[in-house]
Amino acid sequence: MRDFLLAYLAILVTPGPNLLVIAGVAALRGLRGALPICLGIALGAGTLNAALAATLHTAPTTAGWAVAGRLLAAAMLLWVAVSIARSRPPETIRAVRSAQGAEFGAGFCTAATNPMTAAFFAAQFLGPLALMDGTRPLVPLAVTATALAVSLGLATLLARPACRRLAIAWHRPIRLTAAATLVAMAASVLARP
Repeated sequence: MRDFLLAYLAILVTPGPNLLVIAGVAALRGLRGALPICLGIALGAGTLNAALAATLHTAPTTAGWAVAGRLLAAAMLLWVAVSIARSRPPETIRAVRSAQGAEFGAGFCTAATNPMTAAFFAAQFLGPLALMDGTRPLVPLAVTATALAVSLGLATLLARPACRRLAIAWHRPIRLTAAATLVAMAASVLARP
């Protein structure tokens, strides 16, 4: 499992949807503001891992649940994309509380629908992890803990004052890029067979 977690660590620090979401929120709102996103990403990655482990271990029972899950994930991603696109710079909205539930949901959906992570997990469960029946149930827990530790570490780094000043100066391009990425992810979720 050590080799699996080291490879997963490389996936986590590779620029992609998870990293973009953490970077944007941590730089604009600080570490405290990024906590819901970090928790969502960790639980989303663990859920994706557990779902793939169960799916690849047993035959799926019905396609209806998969379609409903994809529609729900896409709707949540689009809702958060619109919220991000309409947001104002943090200095003008200090009195407004952030929607922590929506941020948690965005982090969860971002991680649970990340195609790079899904491909990595599927390849591992069909390859090296296929032979690990005894410790296989621990893999989703290890994934969740690793994703949480890396997310919090990145959020801590990106919440530093220099990063926050830069993010505030580039607020519009950052939020539009984050919103466009979430819309693309929603389209990707809907386009899957």
